Amino acid sequence: MSEQEYTLAELMCVAAARAFPVSGVVMAGMGLPMLTATFAKLLQPPGIVICTEVGAFDWRPPPDVSRAPVGIHDINLNDGSAMVSDMVDALGTLLMGGNVDLGVLSAAQVDRFGNLNTLVLGDYRHPERRLGGTGGNTEIACLAKRVLTIMPQERRRFVERVDFNTSPGYIDGPGARLRAGLPPQGPNAVVSTFGVFGFDTGDGGDGSCEMVLEAVFPGMDPDIVRLETGWPLRVADGVAEIEPPTAEEIALLRRLDPHHFYLTPGRY
Repeated sequence: MSEQEYTLAELMCVAAARAFPVSGVVMAGMGLPMLTATFAKLLQPPGIVICTEVGAFDWRPPPDVSRAPVGIHDINLNDGSAMVSDMVDALGTLLMGGNVDLGVLSAAQVDRFGNLNTLVLGDYRHPERRLGGTGGNTEIACLAKRVLTIMPQERRRFVERVDFNTSPGYIDGPGARLRAGLPPQGPNAVVSTFGVFGFDTGDGGDGSCEMVLEAVFPGMDPDIVRLETGWPLRVADGVAEIEPPTAEEIALLRRLDPHHFYLTPGRY
């Protein structure tokens, strides 16, 4: 499929869905994670169990579903779920019980250690702007075994240090999660509108824990990615190029977002 037949936002969702496991429990957050989780469930063998922080467990979209849920409170989640409960069960029993294999999140900011900010821009006491808040992002980031972050690439969003750490990644480097009383995590990833990033955790957990560009989208130069990153970004040796989406993938993704609720610029 040629580059003119899909947008970078669509390719971001496709690349993120391809990074989902073939099985396991996935907790999807607000926004693009919900669209991507629905897409992944329909795209591959349905071994993944989709849950949300508000208490929808094992949501199973019908093959002919006309759209992805609009947020994590959509009543459509009730129809296909094995159980509908509440945040106590979702964040307490499921997450604190160590039963979430992958958390899928988005944010206003991400930094070089994978920390996310969904609360305020600027100083917390005198913010330039208040954001939507944390919801279950904090618990998911702390307790899921892996975290996949989906967000557009902009220098103002890929910052050296988030203004407020609502959702800890590797915090400030090696050993920081353990010092904070959190379990180790990984391999974590970030998918942007430019490419896919991993983190240098080292073979024995002795890496820098910094974000590393591992793959770029077709036609994207790693130097452009560096320009839209707020710190000296590391690039993997022999950085790969992501396979373009298929016509079937794009058709399915557009069917799931018929009113451009998710993929309109400025919303994602």
